[in-house]
Amino acid sequence: RCGNCGSFSVENKPYSGPFPWKDYPKVFLTTPLNIDQCQVCNEVMGPAGQGKIIDAVVEDSIRTQLKLFIEKIMAREHCKQVELAERIGITPEHLSAIKTGAKIPAYQTFNFLKVMAVDEHAFKLASSSAKLTA
Repeated sequence: RCGNCGSFSVENKPYSGPFPWKDYPKVFLTTPLNIDQCQVCNEVMGPAGQGKIIDAVVEDSIRTQLKLFIEKIMAREHCKQVELAERIGITPEHLSAIKTGAKIPAYQTFNFLKVMAVDEHAFKLASSSAKLTA
């Protein structure tokens, strides 16, 4: 039963997002997650007791996207991780941990990398004195 509208028209189906998660307003999943969705109001309901599974799928999606963003930026700009880290205001060690999936950064860093990957001019516009929080 839908907790939003009370409808019994709830269906379990693959869902790719957007998915709010921690300080990330929207995460699109790289691997769809089977989740309940109300057919009347479209409310998405996480399966009871499945928080760890949802977190794992979301974290995997973020790691996959970050690795692609970093690789795309470095290939297009012909730069090293040290220069990219300087441009976004984090340490090279932190960027390395993000690229390998050892760490998931704050949304601000994720979004900065996403913008740089999508916008060809963003890298050149980014100040080498940028300071972001991890």
